[in-house]
Parts: sequence; structure tokens; C-alpha cells
Amino acid sequence: MDTLIALAALAISLLALGMSFYFWKRQFRPIVTATVKTHSGGNNEIAYKLVVLNSGSIPATNIRLIVYDWAGLKAALGAGASEYNKNRWLACFHDSTEIPLLQNGDKTSCSFGMTHMDPQQTFWKPRAMFPIRIVYHDWFGAKYDSDPLNMLQIADSDRFTAPPVKSRHLSLEMAKEIGHKARIEEITPKVKKG
Repeated sequence: MDTLIALAALAISLLALGMSFYFWKRQFRPIVTATVKTHSGGNNEIAYKLVVLNSGSIPATNIRLIVYDWAGLKAALGAGASEYNKNRWLACFHDSTEIPLLQNGDKTSCSFGMTHMDPQQTFWKPRAMFPIRIVYHDWFGAKYDSDPLNMLQIADSDRFTAPPVKSRHLSLEMAKEIGHKARIEEITPKVKKG
């Protein structure tokens, strides 16, 4: 009986050791992701930046961003996506562009185009999405090239509920719907009494 208890305890201990090693191995690595963030915004346009973040527990090296779906990227481009602007704002996807080192818990960013009220000037279509793959190595040389695809969405990161703006002024109904009393007073015609 004592032998069975000792064997059961040994088996449980070995299982716990194996599970600990498995989870340690899954956590002891860089985890690199990318997202589109608002750099600045105004009445007419929103400028974006692409932020690359290492949320893992060790540094990442030789980080490359690869467009997974070129048709999706092309569909996300607006009418203002000239060749000059593509070279400027899509340089992060060039074969020669690589982030040599990104410490754990650190991030880096680059300019990533803009949306504009005038459809002829906008680089991105608002709310467009396309997938990228991020390929990188850890500090010890292991390569990570099969992480899930990273979806990039072109949207104002300061607000997640705001609809895309179609005009400079809110309609009276929209202003009432979202409860902006001050804005309602601005766009409601003033009626002079008596």
C-alpha cells in the first residue's frame, strides 16, 4: 500500500514538473504584435502610426513585418494613395526593413498614413483591415514564423465607438442620439422671441 502511494505521488510530481516546464517554455519567449494607433487627429484628418510591441519575457531580434494578403492591402488603400505616399508609409513592409532588437516590454513605431474627410486625399479607407505576418527571432536565435496572423485595422484608436465621420457637422438627429447637448445647441437655429 505504501509503495502505491509513493508511486502515485511520484507520478503526480513528474506530471506537475512536465506541465511547469511546458508552460515555462511557452512563456519564456518574445511575443511580438503590431497595431495601428492614432498619432494625431483634427477636423479633417487622422494621422496614424504603426506600433510594434514585444510583450514577451525576453528580447526579440530581426523583426520583419510581411503583408500576408496583398489584395487586402490594396483594397484598404484610398484614392490619395500615390506612389510617393506608398513608398513613405508602407516602407515598414519592404524586404530590407527590419527591427534589429526590441526589448521585452518595449515598443517602436513608424508613420502609417492617414484618413481624410476628402476621399480624394485619404491614404487609407476608414475601418479597412488587412492581415500581416510578423517573423522574428528570440535572443537565443530561435525563429518564430508561425504565430497567428496579425490583423491591422485603420481606425481611430482614441475612440472605439465613433462612426466614421461623413461630414464636418453632426446632424441634429445624430447629436440627439449620442447626447451632445452643447453640440445640439450649436447647430439648432436660434429663434428670436418677440
